[in-house]
Amino acid sequence: MLKKLLPALLCIMICTSASAQYHNMDCPKFYVGLSTGFNNQSGLIGPNFDIPLVKRLSFGFGVGRSSWGWKMYSEARGYLGECNRKLAVGAGMSYNTGIQNYSTVLPTTVGDAEVKFVCKPSLNAFASVYYFFNIGHDWSHRFYLQTGYSYRLYDNLYTAESKYTLTSEGETVMRLLQPGGVIFALGFSFGF
Repeated sequence: MLKKLLPALLCIMICTSASAQYHNMDCPKFYVGLSTGFNNQSGLIGPNFDIPLVKRLSFGFGVGRSSWGWKMYSEARGYLGECNRKLAVGAGMSYNTGIQNYSTVLPTTVGDAEVKFVCKPSLNAFASVYYFFNIGHDWSHRFYLQTGYSYRLYDNLYTAESKYTLTSEGETVMRLLQPGGVIFALGFSFGF
């Protein structure tokens, strides 16, 4: 009986000690990170900054390059875990600058042809669910996974400036390139 009880007591003591150390630590006051993903707020890749406001609430912002020009965002996040960890829910706005004189080969009514576009600026509202994992022994760095949805506030975000008319496949490609839709992203951040 003692052989079974001793490992259990040892495990409880180690877990309690680790938990006490976690609760006594200072949480970072500022995070700097990098994220990437599909419909990611920071674009295809970009830096982001996260400032804890109160115990389980933070304000984030960032900038990056997207398929629709430069992209920037601001967001508020609420966390279920200590020190802005574990499950979190966020909502905010993103803005894409658009691209002047964008050209690519797309399916048209006369076959594949190079089509020139003006990609207009886009304002989006988004909501996301995150899960933050700890990185490092001091718990100050984190890795996260994100999913959510970004809603375009304006339609018709591009104008074709060519004599060609896109087929439905070409229009589908342009819809996928436009900001908005399902969000899948990942990132990491360093706490200071």
